[in-house]
Amino acid sequence: MRPGATRSTGVLAAALLLLLALLLATATEAGVARADGGAPNLVYVAQEGGGLVVIDIAKRQVVGHLVVGGAPSAVLLSYDSRYAYVAQRATGRVAVVNARTQQVDAELPVGANPQAMVLGLPNLLYIANSGSNSVTVLDPDARRTLASIAVGRHPSGLAIAGAGSGITTTDINDTELYVANTDDDSVYVISTKLRRVIATIPAPGGPLGVAIPPAGGVAYVGTRSGTVLAVSLSGHRLLGTVFHLSGPAGTMDYDAVTGQVYVPDPTAGKVYVLRPASDAGSSAPFSIPAEPASTLPFAGGPAAVAITFDGAYGFVAERDAGRVVMFDAAAHKTLAPVTVGGAPVALVTGAYAPVVDRTAANVIGIALGVAVLLALFGAALVVSLRIRQRRQASVKGPS
Repeated sequence: MRPGATRSTGVLAAALLLLLALLLATATEAGVARADGGAPNLVYVAQEGGGLVVIDIAKRQVVGHLVVGGAPSAVLLSYDSRYAYVAQRATGRVAVVNARTQQVDAELPVGANPQAMVLGLPNLLYIANSGSNSVTVLDPDARRTLASIAVGRHPSGLAIAGAGSGITTTDINDTELYVANTDDDSVYVISTKLRRVIATIPAPGGPLGVAIPPAGGVAYVGTRSGTVLAVSLSGHRLLGTVFHLSGPAGTMDYDAVTGQVYVPDPTAGKVYVLRPASDAGSSAPFSIPAEPASTLPFAGGPAAVAITFDGAYGFVAERDAGRVVMFDAAAHKTLAPVTVGGAPVALVTGAYAPVVDRTAANVIGIALGVAVLLALFGAALVVSLRIRQRRQASVKGPS
């Protein structure tokens, strides 16, 4: 074989090895998906009585019900939809539920009386422990606690502000965690990279929850006194009161497409849809939009609301009626009530669980990578042999 052919074969082999390395890396990272993960397929509903109910959105009916115990207060879904995480208020634990088998795989200790959770990247859980005045940083994949951060009295709500939301950090690896401290009348801001409090924002009325739309630079804080406050993400300061409710605010959510914020008012039996506000900076006065944009009636005591990532559907947990009501988020029209029982207090939407577990997914990924490598190597070998034969024939010339 001539030197040129040798160099070509060497380059091809190096490219194949690089491809294999990329495939192996992809397979290894299969368990750490970084997509939104909020596809409108399923709704996971935490019942105060100790259950986790699964609703199929297309079928509009319950397709799973398991006992997790510990008086659930919050529920989240992993980015890859393989696990549901349930905060157990009575036991100070977080249950890790296998979404495919609908079984509890583990119960991880956190702080006393966990009330709220939020998921950060790459796949870390932040838990507000109202009874121990702390936020636990949990790695649910490794099943271990990474940190415990002291905050104000009775933290009850959490939200994360990331790149593009209005925070001023220049570190793309850093996000800000907002903590509503009910009995401190404050919102703490935590750097998720430094894992320490970097700002304290006065928030009167007993903050219960926080919602942070992806744009606008404003965090919405629902309070025990029935106000909805606006907080500047860039200035870490209170902007003002956006709206007044009849009583304590329920668990809020936002439409990522429109920026509208949905605020449950259990006392009035309504969910208010607020127009998105924006922070013009400290040099300009805060302009409050005319609120609300819409008022949706939910007579069964709306405790929490969840909007799918695409803004197509909304779901309201009616605690007193023991049901979840599905509505069209664009038309603000009720579509179907689904009876779940057990005093539903929290809910989250997500995709169907993958057919195989993470270990099997990694094995399949590696096997596919090897198969592709062998196929490419075989094709390269055939091409190389044909080139060699042609060059040998050209050297010999006609006989």
